[in-house]
Amino acid sequence: MSGLVGERAAPRPVASGAALPIVSLLLVAFAGCLAAATAIALALGFDLLVPPPVIPETLDLPSRLVAIQPFREARWPFDAASRLLFVVGFAALALAADPIATLAGATRRAPVIRGSILATGLLGAAGGLLYVGATQIAITSTTCDCGFTTEEVISRFWAHVMVIGATDWLGYGATAFGALGLALSATALRAATLPRAFTWTALAASAALATGVVVRVLGDPNVGDLVIAVATGLLLPAWALMLAAAVRRAEAHEESAA
Repeated sequence: MSGLVGERAAPRPVASGAALPIVSLLLVAFAGCLAAATAIALALGFDLLVPPPVIPETLDLPSRLVAIQPFREARWPFDAASRLLFVVGFAALALAADPIATLAGATRRAPVIRGSILATGLLGAAGGLLYVGATQIAITSTTCDCGFTTEEVISRFWAHVMVIGATDWLGYGATAFGALGLALSATALRAATLPRAFTWTALAASAALATGVVVRVLGDPNVGDLVIAVATGLLLPAWALMLAAAVRRAEAHEESAA
């Protein structure tokens, strides 16, 4: 208890001088990008943007892949926009990792918070870029006029499946580190005069991320995605905006003290 009281009594600044507005902008960018990306992803998941085609069950795999290609091409601009928004958001989070950690003061949890937030941002951005690159090739490339169209279509499909599997695990890594960072931030960042709602939001987001990954891997992937969407679309943006508000208060305090 004495350590916690000490942290509240002597909070450290988020950053110094001109860095404060940049930190606030990074957090707002993270919140906005994640909320927008999640909204687009949910709209795609529920087929609200592009209606799915009706494909006969009697078609074999190569024929089904060819028949569904126009649907994938129509979805691609929205899918790419969603993923790239996630990339920008996670990159902004990675850049803000060190300033966020300074809110914890000189506690032993500060380096863990810094490392987990940085890992979340880097893994999330890397997974998004890998997904965009692989999916763009799978959608925009054409087959050769060499009599091996069936083999090409099947090979491309399984190559894309393998890459998507890799991006999924990059996402799981980002989610795991994010859950850790959120759980620690729930109490370690109290030195920044954050509201009590911040603690509950951080804990709820951490639990939603962890639960979503477990359900997605061991249970129903669709349910897991919805649980994660609650975190990325609502809880994480709220967490980031409350942090941004704390940064702005620190900026105003430095300006008044100057």
